[in-house]
Amino acid sequence: MNVLRKRGLSSSLVAIMLMAPLGCSGAKAVDKAGGDSAVLTLATIDDVNNNGQSFGPQAFVDNLRTVSGGKLKVEIKKNYGAGDAKAESAIVKAIAAGEIDGGWPSTRAFAGAGITSLKAVEAPMTITSYAAEKQLVTAPVAKTLLASLDSTGVVGLGLAVGPLRRPFAAKKPLLGPADWTGTRFRTYNSPVQEAAIRALGGTPVNFGIEWGGEIKAGRLRGAEFDVPQYAKTDTAVAPQVTANVVLWPKVFVLSFSRQRFEALTDQQRSWIRDAAERAAKTSVEASYDESTIAGDMCSSGVRFIGATPGEVAGLRRKLQPVLDQLAADPKSGPMLKEIQAIATANPLADVPNVLAACRQTGKEAPAPKIPQEVSALPNGVYRVEITLDDVHAAGLDNTDGTSGTWTLTVRNGTFENRCRPIGDPSDDCGGTITDVPLVVGDLRGTGHQVWLVPKGKDQPFRLTWAVDGKTLVFSEPSASLGFEMILEPYQKIG
Repeated sequence: MNVLRKRGLSSSLVAIMLMAPLGCSGAKAVDKAGGDSAVLTLATIDDVNNNGQSFGPQAFVDNLRTVSGGKLKVEIKKNYGAGDAKAESAIVKAIAAGEIDGGWPSTRAFAGAGITSLKAVEAPMTITSYAAEKQLVTAPVAKTLLASLDSTGVVGLGLAVGPLRRPFAAKKPLLGPADWTGTRFRTYNSPVQEAAIRALGGTPVNFGIEWGGEIKAGRLRGAEFDVPQYAKTDTAVAPQVTANVVLWPKVFVLSFSRQRFEALTDQQRSWIRDAAERAAKTSVEASYDESTIAGDMCSSGVRFIGATPGEVAGLRRKLQPVLDQLAADPKSGPMLKEIQAIATANPLADVPNVLAACRQTGKEAPAPKIPQEVSALPNGVYRVEITLDDVHAAGLDNTDGTSGTWTLTVRNGTFENRCRPIGDPSDDCGGTITDVPLVVGDLRGTGHQVWLVPKGKDQPFRLTWAVDGKTLVFSEPSASLGFEMILEPYQKIG
């Protein structure tokens, strides 16, 4: 595994080039004067806002600090479980056992931790729009779902809207039941997901971060995933998306350890509940724009193909036994009925709005055409400093290690990129600190469009460039590799 892929630097490189111009402490009281200060340790399987649209978790962390006037300090354990398929259930177990203070595991994770009362949220092809999901997290059934955690060691503080999950596939899209027959498909640590894929005729396989490699190796056909997070990953892996089929939503559960919660003061508990309430409200008030992201992804060959009405009906018939099983479950049945009522009031699935060329069917999407001409991007050494404040001011997190001092060297149609940390080396430079270039490659293109073509397996991407004196500005990045905003220009230093 090369250093780019191992450290997430493929997407980090994008953030560099694109954005540049572009022992658990627990809820431990630390104020001996009795000022209700505490340090809270929260855990997540990736980052606070890993896909740019996880507004609820980000608001929860931010408001813990805000409502307490800084007396509640938050320490985040990122990448908990190191990408293992069961990592999110491990967070639920750790919260219940009082090993960490809390987090925002999604409903899918609780069954793997022995808590089965939230399964109805993942009822397949039921909650299929953000409007429905927003209604779900604010409806009376939300309180019922949270109350079901009362005896589990987990305090359910609130539900927050998360991304809609769709079928992503290699080679050909998964449309009707015939496409699913015999298909090995990645699910994520959920008995409901596994039951749904079996009902469709496929074989569910529980994978974590290794799912992309399994697709590349030909051992896996596709995966349930969401558009904003997929835009942050390798779009060459599973570029065929069934646009109008939402398998289930990813609903976050703002959670706290009951053991830790009861050890806090009344004031601290009030702050935590207030922060969770504000976070849930933020997630409901937010806009979830998948169309813009999907449109960018199309430039890299991702295709959003709609199943026909007959194919959708066929999928629903196949999935009915899973719904029947949930309805018969004494814990899930009553909640499923309320969730289905919400679905009935919001019957249309959200579908990303993309150009007709992005909705082609049949063959595997073609790779983008890269010009053979050497780019006219001027030779020179260009540098930009991106701080954590710069990243956060753009409304982004620093999952990809975008922060750092980045140096781009352009020489006769080639480039190399280096980085030195500004602050914490684990945050900056994609988490990889080295004296050698992080990436080298060729520059191709015509006019003011340039393709950066890294040597190795990493995906090429396109930018528009402009030079004004010693300032180099990139814009209009291609596809998901340009998902993040462009932050600052480079300055020529040599």
